[in-house]
Amino acid sequence: GVAAAPPVPVIVSQVERVPFEDRIEALGTLKANESVALTASVTETVSVLHFDDGDRVAAGQTLVEMTSAEEHAQLREARALVTEAEQQYRRVQALATQGTASKSLFDERDRELKTARARLIAIESRLSDRLIKAPFAGVVGLRNISVGALVEPGDLITTLDDDTVMKLDLAVPSVYLAGLAPGLPLIATTRVFGERAFTGEVSGVDSRVDPVTRSVVVRARLPNPQRLLKPGMLMQVTLRKDLREALVIPEA
Repeated sequence: GVAAAPPVPVIVSQVERVPFEDRIEALGTLKANESVALTASVTETVSVLHFDDGDRVAAGQTLVEMTSAEEHAQLREARALVTEAEQQYRRVQALATQGTASKSLFDERDRELKTARARLIAIESRLSDRLIKAPFAGVVGLRNISVGALVEPGDLITTLDDDTVMKLDLAVPSVYLAGLAPGLPLIATTRVFGERAFTGEVSGVDSRVDPVTRSVVVRARLPNPQRLLKPGMLMQVTLRKDLREALVIPEA
């Protein structure tokens, strides 16, 4: 008889469910969540500095005081005039209620009180211009002035950055536009920290596509609790889209 064919050896493998994702790679530049260059709004001499290079400051904290002796004297005078005008107004108001004072006199005292209060507000505004305060909490940069320096409007005093969260702007080819949306996760790395990865998510997509490069600017946010990331750093970014699971076996 004919001998039976030997069994054919096969390779088997366990089918596994593995997560899959599409990846988009791009380069991006970091920006602070909020950033401002602090300058003076008046020409005056610096009298006191309340910060040094790299200090962390709170929102509303006074950073620079300028010479304001004249304004303080005017402020005391304006407050005294307001107090006197209020007294005169109340006195005439009581007489007018009793019918022993004319309406024209009452109107005159009312006008004087309003004028005194307006002058007080104007002096307080000029005085506040001589105090430079932090508009938000953050870290200041290098100090560019010293006590006694004469500063003018536009002179850079220092910079202030809110680095609790970093913005990451990157240009992505418009062919991926349909899959870009807020909430899309990403991983960012930089040569400064080697293989360390920073995670974040897309916060917004620009409303226009660049007609030259055919790319769209995508903005992401990266938490920065340890304050390792700095504005201006270059980041290699991997966007993770269409997250899903699939059944797979080894290709072999």
